[in-house]
Amino acid sequence: MTARWHRGHRRAVAVVATALSLTASTPGTVATTTAAAPHPHSVDCRTSRCVALTFDDGPTQYTNAVLDTLEHMHAVGTFFLIGPHALQYRADVLREYRDGDAIGDHTVTHPHLTVLSRARVGHETETAARQIASVTGHRPTLFRPPFGAMDAHVREAAGAAGMAVVLWNLSPQDWKHHNAAYIDRAVLARVRPGAIVVLHDRYATTPPAVPHLIAALRARGYELVTVPQMFATSGGLRAGAVYHHGPAPS
Repeated sequence: MTARWHRGHRRAVAVVATALSLTASTPGTVATTTAAAPHPHSVDCRTSRCVALTFDDGPTQYTNAVLDTLEHMHAVGTFFLIGPHALQYRADVLREYRDGDAIGDHTVTHPHLTVLSRARVGHETETAARQIASVTGHRPTLFRPPFGAMDAHVREAAGAAGMAVVLWNLSPQDWKHHNAAYIDRAVLARVRPGAIVVLHDRYATTPPAVPHLIAALRARGYELVTVPQMFATSGGLRAGAVYHHGPAPS
């Protein structure tokens, strides 16, 4: 393990607050953890208040800060990776995998898929899936189209690649509002059981929002789960199917 990782693990929340000072992981270096976070596999989101925090566009130089917080707070997330980024930040991808976070496909070049040919859509989904699998050893079973742009060709390509399409029903627009306090307020004002929240680990202002967001959600009785865990007791996720939110207590 690197000395920087040890420092980050001991004071993860403080590191998150200074995310801009973090440097990118060295490609090919495997970051490990001293203890795995407890994963709520037994949570039934049909009867418990569940929420899934998801992160798009990574890994980037800011992903480490998010992972520090998740590890420190024994929480899990779902990361939708851009294929070449996964190759560049292999250590972060492996850290996500070992921590029990869910990993999904977010294409190769982050295009608006609905304006591309069917062949190009297939290339974007399948190539990124292979790139991610070359790092983790496992093909992703989750796909998120960039910008949420989706049509029949996108669903078909995802299904052919063995992936469910995971959208969201809550966005604090952290791509627009680069303010951690605003991001927290926007999520907490609208969160409901079964929410899938879309965030981005490509902006320096998003990681500092995560510690307070997790603490506030737990104070309201929410269980933090990955997207697959959210659907585990309600039939699971089907390749080619589209999901905007998870089950909720009746």
